[in-house]
Amino acid sequence: MTPTTELEVQGTRGSASITAIIDTGFEGDLCLPVSVAVGHGLELVSQVPIELADGTQKLELVFAGSVVFLDRQREVFIYLTDSDDALVGTHLLSNCRLSIDFTTGKTQLTTKRPRGR
Repeated sequence: MTPTTELEVQGTRGSASITAIIDTGFEGDLCLPVSVAVGHGLELVSQVPIELADGTQKLELVFAGSVVFLDRQREVFIYLTDSDDALVGTHLLSNCRLSIDFTTGKTQLTTKRPRGR
């Protein structure tokens, strides 16, 4: 079972609704397949070194865009991948609570409420 979530990615030339894997080992906001990102007008903002799960390091291009996620629009940094899978990272999940019921295979992702409300 792979936990996933739905979101909409927005660039200056278009948007796309996607299903992304929730990746608690990815510290960024969002990683998109090149095939999804092309044509949406994402702005190249940086190039950063990253370490992959196998320990290898490489330089990765970082793009700016926005997402509608849990009914809220947010500006995010987006990495591109040759993989077919989109990934949501822990930075985008920083104000969320994730519950996974491995018996039923259901995933629930909610925004944490501020204290005192």
